[in-house]
Amino acid sequence: MKHFGRVAGSFIFFIFLSTAFCAHRNVMIEIDYGGLHQNLEVEIPWKQGITVLEALQSVAKVETQQKGEYFLVTSIDKVKGQAGNKVWYYHINGKHATSFANTCVLNEGDRMRWEYTKDVCSRMVNKEVCE
Repeated sequence: MKHFGRVAGSFIFFIFLSTAFCAHRNVMIEIDYGGLHQNLEVEIPWKQGITVLEALQSVAKVETQQKGEYFLVTSIDKVKGQAGNKVWYYHINGKHATSFANTCVLNEGDRMRWEYTKDVCSRMVNKEVCE
């Protein structure tokens, strides 16, 4: 009986360890549609070099626009941003984005959240600072 307990314990530990290890090899994507659709939360496999935009495109229909040096996600699943009203912003691991979605590379285990919310940058697009 002792042998069975050790084997069962080792098996459970191995399953727990492999599950914990694999969990970090994924990326979590959350989309908050601002009440216009049911929010979406999806986990996808992490790949070396995957960008925020590529990860988003793997789970949603996305439209983008280049405005000078700015690269904007203008629509997710047909919810279109409206400059001066509501637009799409993203966060990585709870922190505001520091680069555009097409250049920001995700790390394994990252949590990406897109939010359709009040526009705080469009009026500043020709300036360097956004809130």
